[in-house]
Amino acid sequence: YKARGAALELWTDRSPEIVLSGPAGTGKSRANLEKVHACLLRWPGARALIVRKTRESLSETALVTYESKVLPEGSPIKEGAQRRVRQVYSYPNGSTIVVGGMDKATKIMSTEYDIIYPQEAIELTENDWESLTTRLRNGVMPFQQIIGDTNPDAPSHWLKKRADAGRLKMIESRHEDNPIMWAGDDWTESGRKYIAKLDALTGVRYLRLR
Repeated sequence: YKARGAALELWTDRSPEIVLSGPAGTGKSRANLEKVHACLLRWPGARALIVRKTRESLSETALVTYESKVLPEGSPIKEGAQRRVRQVYSYPNGSTIVVGGMDKATKIMSTEYDIIYPQEAIELTENDWESLTTRLRNGVMPFQQIIGDTNPDAPSHWLKKRADAGRLKMIESRHEDNPIMWAGDDWTESGRKYIAKLDALTGVRYLRLR
């Protein structure tokens, strides 16, 4: 994996709160998951949380990407429970990823983390987000950070207001940041097909996803 564009900025930034905001298919989730994985490899004993509004929604989204694209083939980290019932991914160096949903917050809010990744941060309330930030106190990594992703929404959404107030760093993600979509000077074949689908959208869906 080679980060570029917004993904590269995410990787090199240690701001306490960061959100990648951009259309569908720009590689936001992959970038966040790769950063979490890299941090846990670099700092033995680090703890991460991957979370969504509901635990059920994680199984076929973030965890699929994590297991199929981030972890190498045959990785021992994949061993254990199936994705739909998985609660923890354990690394050989003692690092750990906890997975969960805010619908069962007591299971994930009773411990401490170094880095937290809420996928589809737009689904959360600001209270959810701030509650998660209070769990960033494990202290194994030299920085404690919450990193999220979202498709753009109305200017009145709390994520945008939080960014405008300087409490959260929002990084704009584009399709050209995703190497699966963009080859450096032109669309890839899969990118061309996907962009055509997005171009066929209308109204607010087009504005948010394209």
